[in-house]
Amino acid sequence: MEWYEAAFDRMYPVLYESRGIEEATAVVARFGPRFAGRIPLIDLASGSGRYLQALLRSGAEAYGFDLSHYLLRKSLDDWKHGGRLVQGDMRHLPFRTASVAGVWNMFTSFGYFSVDTDNLLVLKEVHRILGPGGLFLFDFLNAGRISADQLRDSERQVGDYTVVEKKKLEAHGKFLVKRALIANDRSGEKETIEERLRIYAKEELEIMFRSTGFEIEEIFGDYNANPFVEGVSERVIIIGRK
Repeated sequence: MEWYEAAFDRMYPVLYESRGIEEATAVVARFGPRFAGRIPLIDLASGSGRYLQALLRSGAEAYGFDLSHYLLRKSLDDWKHGGRLVQGDMRHLPFRTASVAGVWNMFTSFGYFSVDTDNLLVLKEVHRILGPGGLFLFDFLNAGRISADQLRDSERQVGDYTVVEKKKLEAHGKFLVKRALIANDRSGEKETIEERLRIYAKEELEIMFRSTGFEIEEIFGDYNANPFVEGVSERVIIIGRK
C-alpha cells in the first residue's frame, strides 16, 4: 500500500482538523472570480469536500475527484455531494480531452509520488482535460521556506486524541517526511501515519508547468493573493492557462 492510501483515511480529519470550510470559502472568494462562467470545474484531490462545497456555494458548476474512498464518502455524508464525485488516480484522469474549463488543486495535493515522472504526469493530465484557454489553480507549499523550526517535533490535543508529529527532510531535501503518532486517550488505541511528499521549489514547478504546455499567468505567495516572495511566502500558488 502506498503512503497516500493509508494516510488519507479515517485519521485524516484528526490530523487536519484546523482546515475547515471557512478557509476554503475565503480562498474561493479570492480566486473564484477568475473562473466565473467556466463550466465545468474539477476539484482535483477534493478530499472531504470543503473546497468543492465552497465552489458550489459560489455558484460554480464543480465536481470532485479523489482516490480515497473514505474521504469521498465523508464528502458525500457531510456535504451531500451525490452525483458530483469521481474516484480515481490523478495520473490517469477519467475525463475526455478538452472537456473541462478549469481545475483547482488545493492544499498541497501534489508531489505524492516518489518518481518525478509520475508527478509530471499529473500536470500533463490536467493540461489534457482542459479546453483551450482553460485555467489551472495550483496550490503548493513553499519549499524555500521550510526551516529547522518548522521541522521540530510537535504535540497537540484533538478531541480525544493526542497527536505527536515528527518531520524531517530526506534525500538531500527532496522529500518532506512527516510521521504522526495518533493515540486515542480513551481507548488507548494508537496509530502511526507517514506522509512522504516530493517537494519542489518554485523554479522547478515553473519548469514543470511550461514543459507540459501551460502558460503561467500569475504566481502568488498566499491565500490572500499577495505576491510571491522567496523565503517568506507560505505558499506557491500558480495560475496556469492552456
